[in-house]
Amino acid sequence: MPTRVKLDIHKGHDPVEVDLDTLTPKARALAEAISMSFGHQPLGVLVNTGRTKGDNRNHAYLHGTGPAADAIGAEPDLRFVTNWALIPAESPTTAARWLEENARSIPVDSWPIAGAASRMEPLTDRVPSADAAREDRCLTPDQVHRYLADQGERSITISRDAWIMLQKAGNAPAPRHYAAGGLMPLWHVDDLDAYLARDFERWPISRVADELGYTGPSATGSARKTMSRWGLYPVGRAAGRGGETVYAADQIQAAQSARPGKGRRGAAREGGKFAAPDTAPY
Repeated sequence: MPTRVKLDIHKGHDPVEVDLDTLTPKARALAEAISMSFGHQPLGVLVNTGRTKGDNRNHAYLHGTGPAADAIGAEPDLRFVTNWALIPAESPTTAARWLEENARSIPVDSWPIAGAASRMEPLTDRVPSADAAREDRCLTPDQVHRYLADQGERSITISRDAWIMLQKAGNAPAPRHYAAGGLMPLWHVDDLDAYLARDFERWPISRVADELGYTGPSATGSARKTMSRWGLYPVGRAAGRGGETVYAADQIQAAQSARPGKGRRGAAREGGKFAAPDTAPY
């Protein structure tokens, strides 16, 4: 397949030419599928649902039984993706950006791009980058936060600013790749899983307050406000009816190191206020 293809993905414009070599594997597979489709349009993109045709509860009704039906039932269940929103006529979005964003909208662990179809040839060969696209398990920033928050007992909630701060401090993983001309950072799922599985100490909010230098009856309240301002959220609660909320100690330490003044090394604070104006902890 040529490295430059034409795609009809821009409303009110002629098909645009895209250099496949500038795309990530997943976006490249999407571009290849569109190029192979009828009219170079995205309506011919086929994805693999991860099931077989035999998994369809109507398989026997549609195909009967016997060797021929069994052979059909063993085939992968391919589906068209039809919810593509083309680039608006006046949008500054580039074709590469559109491809990367839409490729990432296909779930990481299911429905990988499998091939393309046209009116003349409904079951064409798989796209050349199909296998590479299956291994391209990277997520955009928005997807990263949804992924981190949707991992059961390991889930964490964190703001985008805090995520960036923790990367700068060396606590959170850095992007594996930058797509769309370097404008779209992408994190690999394996790196995110390793971060969620890391071993870290859990500090109750009273311990956090002490680490930040807060004292007095409002110390824990001030610590909570600081955690909220930093975009760091509890990772659980200590045992017992009156158990305190607990935070990831490594995140707090990383956040302190990323702040001017490096954390609590100033005077103690009474009720969340500094004893002197020049002792800011961050």
